[in-house]
Amino acid sequence: MYPFNAFSQDMINRLLPGQRAYQDILLAPPAEAVSAAGALSVAAAYPLTELSVSGTKAYTLAAPTAPGQIKVVRCVAAASTPAGTLTVTSPDTTTGFVCPATFFFDYVGQEITLEATTGLLWRCVRIKRAGGTADNVVVGTTAITNKMWLRYCLSVTGTVASTLPNGSCVGERIQVINTTAASTPIGSLDGAFIGGAAVAYTHLGAIGVVASTTVVGDSALLEWDGTAWAVLTQTGCTLS
Repeated sequence: MYPFNAFSQDMINRLLPGQRAYQDILLAPPAEAVSAAGALSVAAAYPLTELSVSGTKAYTLAAPTAPGQIKVVRCVAAASTPAGTLTVTSPDTTTGFVCPATFFFDYVGQEITLEATTGLLWRCVRIKRAGGTADNVVVGTTAITNKMWLRYCLSVTGTVASTLPNGSCVGERIQVINTTAASTPIGSLDGAFIGGAAVAYTHLGAIGVVASTTVVGDSALLEWDGTAWAVLTQTGCTLS
């Protein structure tokens, strides 16, 4: 037997998993489960809202109640052509930290973390994007606003352009890739971009065609820096 105040390393190792599990239970934030349209809780007691989106739903989030307050909104279920739009009542407008007024949830795993500023505005400090399937953006037709897809698959027919909206928080990443190209395709995305030499651009173009040859696979990996999409890698497309 071990003395009352003595523990072997083996005994400590046996006790740790139980202790950690207990700590996880204590530290896990209470979750608000939401499946119906309406207002999400802004009570400090519910820092996490889990959305079950079925069909078209509209949600709202009122202003925070105290500086530093955290609100996490996570999509845990998506069915029946899910289209959940969250309207943030008081988004931050500070340059470099501008928070969108709306977020669109349609894939499981999509998640945003909002933090209250000293002026009681919501600032997006983290975003988890998910989803994105072949031809989910018909360039020149599909509005990209609010989407939280990880991947934007572009269908380019002819000479067409769409606008890529600004990001939601610093460090956020997306991938754009051409999956369909037809009728002498020359596609472009208009927006705020920064190239490798820190040069500002407004067009990510030449998507879908190389030397008059129709191709697919043109792509770019983009990261939001607070004011523009930094082009980390690009294949086939050009900046101008």
